[in-house]
Amino acid sequence: MYVHVVQRRSDGVIVRGAKLHQSGAFAAHETVVIPGGALRKGEEDYGVAFAVPNSAKGITYILQFNPLSAEREQAEDIFHLGNPQFGQRETCLMVFDDVFIPNERVFMCGEVEFSGSLIQRFAKTHRMNCGGACKVGFADIIIGAAQLAAEYTGTEKAPHIREAITNMIRISEASHACAIAAAVKGKEEPPGSGVYMPDDLFGNVAKISTAHGFWQIMALAGDIVGGLVVTMPSFKELKNPATKGYMEKYLKAAVPAEKRMRVTKVLQNWTAGLHGPGTWHGAGSTQAQMISLHRAANLEEKKRIAKKIAGIED
Repeated sequence: MYVHVVQRRSDGVIVRGAKLHQSGAFAAHETVVIPGGALRKGEEDYGVAFAVPNSAKGITYILQFNPLSAEREQAEDIFHLGNPQFGQRETCLMVFDDVFIPNERVFMCGEVEFSGSLIQRFAKTHRMNCGGACKVGFADIIIGAAQLAAEYTGTEKAPHIREAITNMIRISEASHACAIAAAVKGKEEPPGSGVYMPDDLFGNVAKISTAHGFWQIMALAGDIVGGLVVTMPSFKELKNPATKGYMEKYLKAAVPAEKRMRVTKVLQNWTAGLHGPGTWHGAGSTQAQMISLHRAANLEEKKRIAKKIAGIED
């Protein structure tokens, strides 16, 4: 059930419902809640936007759990993990069980006619950042680790490895360029407000390009690092007297076994983990972005240009 108003009072509103996929919400000081989509007349109770402090009475955070979560709980040393210093994206189901929101923290309450524009403004900002900035930063880690993996195994000069690295860079920087274009071509919205929003077309292109491109980057990195990214033994075997010698002998390459294992673990985190679907669905489904992109494209102007070139007169 979407978050909605169950009671209106003179000093505020009481809300109920849940928000799924709330990355970092349990660790934030405040959470800003907005409608989940455009609304129609008759859905006024769902047209609510507000700010609520962390752990306000009636809020429950139910954290995610996946193989990476289990691995972090069992690790004896954080450097045995694929992203030791920064961990994983910790996302939660955020439940609102009759939470009171005072009037001064309510930004929308029943004005369904504004829900569409609110969602659109949030979405195009998030898509620009998610596609051309956030995931491009992730790609930098993957590209660097893939280059290291190639150097550690002595394959960095092979033509197909160099081509794979170059393709990863091309994909990443193309998305980055779209995010920069979205910012540069942004406009004041609404005029006179002093608030500038990114260009809708380039913001959506940044996200769609990244959604598809990140899978390609993951595949190329997996190709470079090899099957060890899936089959690598535990770091505990480096301390096990019965297996330590074998590990050091058979997993070493141009560098000692532990160094090779560390960079392989980084790539395991990014290419054999949760990040592909996370990138695909982050900032909304790609279908939603395709709809937004089609809406943002000025097809009438493109038709006018084509008619002029063809000598067509209406």
